[in-house]
Amino acid sequence: MDKTIVHSYCIIALLLILSLNCHAENATNVFDIRNECNTVERYVAVVLFSLLLLYGIVSNVLLMVVFCSRDNLYSRAFIIIASQIIVCSFLNFIPQAAIVVLKIVRNKNFGTWIYRIFSVLSTFSFFVSLHLTFLLAMNRLIAIRFPKFNAFFESMKFYFLLIFLWLSGFVISLVEFHYCIKIFNVSNFKWSFNCTKRTPESGAVFMKIRYAWTLAIPIAMFAIYILIFCSMRSKRKNISNLCMVNGYEHKRTIATSKYERMMLIQAVFVCGAMEIQIFCFNFLSKLTIKLVGKEVEISVNILTNCFVIFNAAVLPTANLIFVKRFRERVKKTFIKLLFKIKAAQSRSTVVPITSITTKKTHRIS
Repeated sequence: MDKTIVHSYCIIALLLILSLNCHAENATNVFDIRNECNTVERYVAVVLFSLLLLYGIVSNVLLMVVFCSRDNLYSRAFIIIASQIIVCSFLNFIPQAAIVVLKIVRNKNFGTWIYRIFSVLSTFSFFVSLHLTFLLAMNRLIAIRFPKFNAFFESMKFYFLLIFLWLSGFVISLVEFHYCIKIFNVSNFKWSFNCTKRTPESGAVFMKIRYAWTLAIPIAMFAIYILIFCSMRSKRKNISNLCMVNGYEHKRTIATSKYERMMLIQAVFVCGAMEIQIFCFNFLSKLTIKLVGKEVEISVNILTNCFVIFNAAVLPTANLIFVKRFRERVKKTFIKLLFKIKAAQSRSTVVPITSITTKKTHRIS
């Protein structure tokens, strides 16, 4: 009896030791998205990224269709700048689809040079898009507050400025390639920089300048939109003071004030989306790990990458939400597209019937 009790205690102790060893083994891998316990997070990440990439592609294509239409409601300079922002958005989608999604789904390792080219493309598209969005805000400011300088956007200097902005993004990406190695860690789902390639001091200086530049441009953009808002409000007050208030003027004042609010909300949306992306990419993961713990790192990094993808669709999203004429134009485009699809389907169903009837009549004759 005593021996059986001793044997049972030994078996229980052995099972407990084995379970502790298994738990310790799982604890070392619990923060890896490739682990079985993180299967849900992995599939959620794949679905979210695929949907956001699809939304970004469709929304940017719709914006391009509206720009190419005859009765578009935008100026020529606005269309040129916005079209290049759309090109940058498509360039940003390539690393997300080629590196992030493929590494999650297939756990595929790329060659060093291919990996670094995609990383440089991500940095290049981000900074060019950032600079072009700032230029778009300047275009709106000059068109509303300083219309006499609007001729700049019709001259050759404007095109040289666009070339300079593309070159600036290329130079920043080359400097980053020289000092740092940008890596996507599929285990914790995070883009990271290793800036000890040359010297740690030079890499640290470059990263500080990079952070300051990426934070300063959206803040300056928001200040520009505040100037636009103040200029529109002062013009509205001057018009209302000079003109007699009647029914027509009252409606016009209400419409102008509504446009002012929509312009300010649109500015907050665009600049806020950029600031959120920059904050999440640089600081959110470290902050949440300190406050909550390492177990939320994967979820936070998935959210951060969602903001990175969504930021490439901010311009069409802002137009879709805040510009009524853009929504109407998108509806008309959808209606025309559906009409063309139905017409093509009706032609495909009619042609075989006519061919059959012609064959039958030929045989009878």
